[in-house]
Amino acid sequence: MIDFIYSFQNMEQINSSSWHLPTQYFLNRNNKMEATNTHDIQGLSARKTVEAYLAAFAEGKLDDIVSLLDDNVVWHIDGEPGVSTVGLLQGPGRVRRWLQNFPQNFRPLDFSISDIIAHNDSVLVLGRFRHTVLSTGNAVGSDMIIHFKVSGSKITRYQMFEDSALLSRAFDASDEWQLQQVRINGTLYRYRDIGEGPTLIFAHGLFANHEIFSAQFQILSKSYRCIVLDMPGHGLSEYDPAGWKLDDLSRDLALMIQELSLGKVTFIGQSQGGMVAIRLAAHYPQLVSGLVLIGTSARAEFPERLQNWHRQRDILLTGSEHAREDLFKKIQSHINNEAWLQNNQGEAARERRIMLSHNRTGLALALDAAVFERGDITELLADISAPTLIICGEQDTATPVELSQEIATLIADASILILAKTGHHPPTEAAQAVTAAIAEFLKLECSNHH
Repeated sequence: MIDFIYSFQNMEQINSSSWHLPTQYFLNRNNKMEATNTHDIQGLSARKTVEAYLAAFAEGKLDDIVSLLDDNVVWHIDGEPGVSTVGLLQGPGRVRRWLQNFPQNFRPLDFSISDIIAHNDSVLVLGRFRHTVLSTGNAVGSDMIIHFKVSGSKITRYQMFEDSALLSRAFDASDEWQLQQVRINGTLYRYRDIGEGPTLIFAHGLFANHEIFSAQFQILSKSYRCIVLDMPGHGLSEYDPAGWKLDDLSRDLALMIQELSLGKVTFIGQSQGGMVAIRLAAHYPQLVSGLVLIGTSARAEFPERLQNWHRQRDILLTGSEHAREDLFKKIQSHINNEAWLQNNQGEAARERRIMLSHNRTGLALALDAAVFERGDITELLADISAPTLIICGEQDTATPVELSQEIATLIADASILILAKTGHHPPTEAAQAVTAAIAEFLKLECSNHH
């Protein structure tokens, strides 16, 4: 139930720049908090003043905003002074100019209010924004709290609390903005964040890093927001030295989706990433709108392979660089299509360099989670309600076709694509086909959703 809605579609011209906020300002009645004391008449009056400010702000009515400001109003935004909105201001005239400058610096993508809390002369407005910084093209989002002080129906003080460090990065043209990071339950996850639109999360398999999805996110980021992870123990991400299980990763990523306000996501997982995706979609259906599983398994590892895995783990952890490179060449000959390896020797060499760059201990612990401790999760497949696309290589020996066929049978709304002359790495071995299949799946998912 929506208590009141302010549309951001009909903003007035401000300094010849349109102030268009494409979403709506909303307050959910179920989450609404009135003044803490029902006899707090001052708190209720202060709340109405702030609501009037928000209504005027939503419609870009500067005169109405200024009419709500005390003659000595203070505007307080902490942060790096290089950010255009940061600083201390006093007086309605300076606040007006601050508001007028907003569309010259930002293009709003999302602005939502979740709660308004009023007590005596203080009002807290809680919400989240996501804007594009026009000078750099970087899209930045943050939770926010705005603290208003009100006296006699006039706003005397405004203070914004936001992620000022992240905002400062967004204004820095030299910053590698797409490379982001978040620490979740003690583990630092690094990821590439590129594009705008519905969110896609990509999770790779053992020995790879986020670049295995380069062909996909370079195309899909034109229409979607792509968050492309380095999984723990791989790439630039860190790892828990005590080890972890795939269930831990699914819980971490559920927390990330919730706390970064990503909405319902389409999760694209390859091999170990698919194993995490199954757990996520089964345990957190409210977070997943669609699922793409590439060359993965819902079964425990084949018992006859475990002894060889133990030998490989020892080399990964303690072997010489030469021994490790030889091992990765053998792994490539096992998981990749032979013709692809012959025709893409430069790409194969680059992938080996990535394999060699991973932290030894982190990679060994990742192998423990994805191979020795992953277990059988076929019983979870019936709990997956999200539409699912399953992609596998006809020549995949790491996770053979029958494992993907089993998953397709046990998930209610699933389709399967088997790619000829393709091994365990379809995102690189059959890049165009995988990208096209995901794009078509997303299009169907979107049309069905609407």
